[in-house]
Amino acid sequence: MSWSSGSVWQHARRVAGVTTLAVVFGFGPAAAHAACVGDCDASGDVSINELILLVDIALGTAPLTNCSGGDQNGDGEIAVNEIITAVNNALAGCSSEVTPTPTTTVTPSPIEELTTTPTPGPTQKGVLSVADAVARNTDGVAVHLGETVTTEGVLTVSAGIFANNKLKVFAQDGDAGIMVYHQSAADVDAFHTGQRLRATGVIRQEDPTSDANPANGTVLIDISLGAVLVVSDGNPLPDPQAVTLATLNAQGDAYTGALVRVVGVRKASGNWPTVGSKSTQVEISDDGGTSTVVLRLQRNTITEPLVSKLNAIGNGPFTLTGIVLQDDENGDGKLLTDFEIWLRGPDDVVGG
Repeated sequence: MSWSSGSVWQHARRVAGVTTLAVVFGFGPAAAHAACVGDCDASGDVSINELILLVDIALGTAPLTNCSGGDQNGDGEIAVNEIITAVNNALAGCSSEVTPTPTTTVTPSPIEELTTTPTPGPTQKGVLSVADAVARNTDGVAVHLGETVTTEGVLTVSAGIFANNKLKVFAQDGDAGIMVYHQSAADVDAFHTGQRLRATGVIRQEDPTSDANPANGTVLIDISLGAVLVVSDGNPLPDPQAVTLATLNAQGDAYTGALVRVVGVRKASGNWPTVGSKSTQVEISDDGGTSTVVLRLQRNTITEPLVSKLNAIGNGPFTLTGIVLQDDENGDGKLLTDFEIWLRGPDDVVGG
């Protein structure tokens, strides 16, 4: 089926300590409901897991046979109006009678919330491990490039740290990490460090601002036309992997999107930012000066505590923790840099 930009997206969030599922549509809500459309297991009601399954079927990541009860008109697919009916059935309860659906409008509907506690875990059928989702071939091209997949991991950075008008957070499972991207931060909740996120979207290898999808750069999952669910809160963050700058330069593909820690580095070139600075890049080297990597400080990370810490460190040495990225391409089709490390805040830098 065809999904237009903004037609439907789904996410889960915590409100007053309870997980809630929110579904936002690009037109007015259907107030009435049909008899148990969306009731996949014939239990007499529609659960949050069944709503998630309907979206997976609509996106093509699950077969219709998993929930034939969602196909109201029997055309062999799950349409937006059928998901709307299922949401209303979940909210108001299933009815034995079919009531008419009012005419839709072009005005975005308010968010409708279904309060429940999700039970699915990381072993749910159809959910790729993060390592599988970011896997590359021998040429460095993502194995699942352009495919719609579902993966799950713990957030290692909160929304709004690395971007203002887009969502750029990182989910990690074990040693593997992936960027979770949405083209408009206004369309997503402020996800937080420690949340376990299940994301469904298209695998890409650059900040997908345009229609281009080159096979270079950080592997990410674009949820702009997909779905995301907060499975749980307060999860421990994975331990950063101890690496050297030489290792990053030689094997950066294996660490992209993941937390790393580098000991004994120095500022080789560039100036530490001042409060209010835009995104700043400096070059760091190991103590011997034989390997260098770009250290990037995004605008929202450049706070007084971080600036004070960096000024006290000077040129170093210092210990650095951050997330590894492979930069986007420039106009000539070449990467602006190779691998680089993005700081999340002042706690990622320790002098000495």
